[in-house]
Amino acid sequence: ENLEKIFQPKSIAVVGARERKGSIGAALMRNLIERGFPGEIYPINPNHTKIWGKSASPSITDLKTPVDLAVISTPIIMVSQIVKECAEAKIGGVVIISAGGKEIGEAGKKLEAAILKEAKQSSVRIIGPNCLGIVSSRSKLNASFASRMPIPGKMAFISQSGAICSSILDLSV
Repeated sequence: ENLEKIFQPKSIAVVGARERKGSIGAALMRNLIERGFPGEIYPINPNHTKIWGKSASPSITDLKTPVDLAVISTPIIMVSQIVKECAEAKIGGVVIISAGGKEIGEAGKKLEAAILKEAKQSSVRIIGPNCLGIVSSRSKLNASFASRMPIPGKMAFISQSGAICSSILDLSV
């Protein structure tokens, strides 16, 4: 059930949503809206009341509606608390775009351990951290910061490498 909510969500919360050009939060919002995601999109940012023409909430726990998927693009130091809030809000899955985990050393390993601990305590499924995001042409879902969307088909591609994934996306259009 949680994997369906990740790959075929009916609603998405973008934690760290922004309008500032060049930011990951803006790329996520743009990709979801412009690629035609048919479900509800809820921007989450405590510093804004409206983002991309949509009402923004200060946190996941302020949403009054159940959400299938949360995509997080905040500084990684905040992510374990956000995952905890996602569990409280009964969000089915979480994609963590945020970087700065184990790839930066011991301090980052501790941050990732805290994220994993929150996820395991609540059974929230996570993808990431430090990932490109997820793309599903069948679901019209581009919850990534890749600007391309593959044409719908009968093939799937999963990659640990964002660079390889972006290259394959470039070839698939």
